[in-house]
Amino acid sequence: MSGSEKATVAVRSLARQIAANENDVPTSQATGEPYRNVYNALSQTHLPTLAAAGIIIYDPKRQKVSAGANLDAASIIIEMTTPTVQLLFDEKEHATEDTIIGD
Repeated sequence: MSGSEKATVAVRSLARQIAANENDVPTSQATGEPYRNVYNALSQTHLPTLAAAGIIIYDPKRQKVSAGANLDAASIIIEMTTPTVQLLFDEKEHATEDTIIGD
């Protein structure tokens, strides 16, 4: 592959992998309604939004996705903020547990 070619991923493959991860099953078993729900959400909402932000390049006619100009920046932001988000969710859980225990 030359430097000008970009690796692409089929939306079907992406949806199958996400459905498998969400349902804790092998990709070969990510079928039916869970797969369709993910596929529709990707095609109708998530991929167009990510494409508008320049994070991916989404070709809805070919149903293919490739890296956009802002993918590296988005990846860095996610890496940097994930620990903070996790900490906030952990604190929220502890606050809820304290409220339940205190009642």
